[in-house]
Amino acid sequence: MPKENRPPMSDAEQEVLQALWKHGPGIVRDIQAFLAEAGQDWSRSTVITLLQRLEKKGYVASDKSGHAFVFRAAVSREDVGRQRLREVAEELFEGDPAPLLLAFAEKHRFTDEELQQFREMIREAESRRKRKPKK
Repeated sequence: MPKENRPPMSDAEQEVLQALWKHGPGIVRDIQAFLAEAGQDWSRSTVITLLQRLEKKGYVASDKSGHAFVFRAAVSREDVGRQRLREVAEELFEGDPAPLLLAFAEKHRFTDEELQQFREMIREAESRRKRKPKK
């Protein structure tokens, strides 16, 4: 499934994916324990259902290892963040990301390091735009 076209996640699915990001791959029993540490006392069948949904949507992958399936995140936090920002830009600003970024930047105090990262990203974006052939 293309990265841009993953279906949205439910809140419960997001909690499972966050557990995988935080703790790494695991079998259902491990993931259930990680979720319990975070305050979610879900049954084994609920965790399995959520993992299967996430796998079907392309957020999680599994491998049969020994007697159990090992589940791992198939996407990074950054990938999901980019997807969510695209969705918000589509929903609120007809797909234009600039107003979304400007609205966020107006209300947030960035560190010097973050500002330097933005400068580098802007330089890279300008460079890509210059290299892109005109239609």
